[in-house]
Amino acid sequence: MEIGDFAGRFRADIRARLDWALLARSGARVEVETLSGGAGRRRLAELFTVWYVDGAGAGSRWDAPGSRPLRVEESERALSCWPEDRRRAVVALARSFAAGTGPLDLTVPAYRVGEGRHVLLDGNHRAVAAHLVPGRDLRLTLWALTGPVREDILPDLRHYAVPPG
Repeated sequence: MEIGDFAGRFRADIRARLDWALLARSGARVEVETLSGGAGRRRLAELFTVWYVDGAGAGSRWDAPGSRPLRVEESERALSCWPEDRRRAVVALARSFAAGTGPLDLTVPAYRVGEGRHVLLDGNHRAVAAHLVPGRDLRLTLWALTGPVREDILPDLRHYAVPPG
């Protein structure tokens, strides 16, 4: 899969500050993986969001000293410290997902930051809401960019880059 395929499908929806030109020059590639059942739920839980907390667990900015990204599985504990609009959106989506029947299809773009480690580039609200509805079957399709883990490509990647040394 090519970067152009990924961009054609997700570019308009990704609000993260991804440098598309630098990404294209980096030799990054795209891998698509679909997981169902328990494997899909486990991978969903492990995904990192682009939402952050400080050392005390309160909501924080990505660039605040000491901030760290939340995994989807940690997000339920952080609901109370989120902005009201985010909390309402996640709860409304979770209710909608819970009312549905059949498998919940969730397709999300991500950036691979290590073996089995991915940062969501879009779909954070949907991913957390799906995690909040554990009784519903899930089919997760992860479109993952695999490229250099550098903050000049995406500022959030500073939390995952290995310092030179």
